Formats: sequence, C-alpha cells, structure tokens
Amino acid sequence: MYERTYQDLKRIHPLIGQVFFERHPKQPEQIRTYRLNWNGLANKIQVMVSNWHTAEPTPEMKPYNQRVMSAVATQQSTHTGGFY
Repeated sequence: MYERTYQDLKRIHPLIGQVFFERHPKQPEQIRTYRLNWNGLANKIQVMVSNWHTAEPTPEMKPYNQRVMSAVATQQSTHTGGFY
C-alpha cells in the first residue's frame, strides 16, 4: 500500500514552511513574521505569527499578503482523517 510522506504534502501545498514578513506601520525598522506550518494532529496548515521585533527580513522571506493568508484559511478541510 502506498503511503504519503511529508515531502508529498509539501509538494501538494508549497506554502508549507514559507515565511512572510510585515513591517510595522509606525516603526518601519520593526517586522513581524508569519510562518506556515503543517499541524499533523489538527490535519491543517497553521499560521504562526511572531511578535513585533527589530530586524531586517532575510532574502527568502516574502512580503506579507492578506490574500495568501485568507486562501490558506479557505482551503482548510473540516475532516479529521489523515491527509490523502
């Protein structure tokens, strides 16, 4: 029987593991990050949001886009089984 792996899941959902950043509206030297993680117990992609902190985004970080986050929330399934 064929079983899916975490690499299969990342190929299906390429946003898993990506980090986005948002600049503070009043203090542009501060950013907060949004990291998309796979939660295997909840069977969903969860967004982890950091606190505001002083830093410069790294080259692999992408600018935050509300549409990406709403798309992630919209595509979440409501079943509780394993991913297929």
